[in-house]
Amino acid sequence: MSVDLYVLKRKSVKVLPRIGMKETVYFLQLAVENALMQDAQWMVDSAVKHARKEWEAEGELPEFVVQVGAEGFPRPGAPIFKWPFFKRPYCFDHDLSAPFGYLGEGENRGYRFRTLREQNWIKIAETARRIDEGTAKVYKDFRRGELFESGEEFLRSHGPFTQNGNENSNRGRYDTISPRVSKILGLIRFIQEKGDSASPADLNFLGTLREKAVQLGHSC
Repeated sequence: MSVDLYVLKRKSVKVLPRIGMKETVYFLQLAVENALMQDAQWMVDSAVKHARKEWEAEGELPEFVVQVGAEGFPRPGAPIFKWPFFKRPYCFDHDLSAPFGYLGEGENRGYRFRTLREQNWIKIAETARRIDEGTAKVYKDFRRGELFESGEEFLRSHGPFTQNGNENSNRGRYDTISPRVSKILGLIRFIQEKGDSASPADLNFLGTLREKAVQLGHSC
């Protein structure tokens, strides 16, 4: 059984869950891989000792943590957890409950907050891209051995919108689209409706809008 040890670090980043608000999240950093292996015990003991020493003067541990790898650098898509342990600056990966959010895109003031739904859509878009590249095979019907033939087909099976913008039968499984995404989709449709009259600047802007839509978990 593979169990990894994570320790709390004093490093932190700002997360911007809402306009005008900031939340400090501290790093939950990978310390020891395969921590249950017999020859890893001394590394586990050392990592726990240093983590306790780092936080021993603190009356309270952080409320929020973001999980990072051994290199200690946060990246968009890193899961954010509420820290559930009292006076315990370490945990094993199986101790963590489901994340309540993820780091989004970085900016000067910190990172945006990414919801579970947004992160899920980004994973779906990434899977669709890998299907088109031929680096991933995804079953449409496992029992029959049917695979998705293209990323577009895979997106249609998951997305709240079909190609022409109408809601499909999967709508009930998803939240409503945020105002930000709705505006982006509206601009994309507006430029597409121009057809041959669209200028080079329009087409360049259209490419930027599509990239942003994919980042937010939507295909256009």
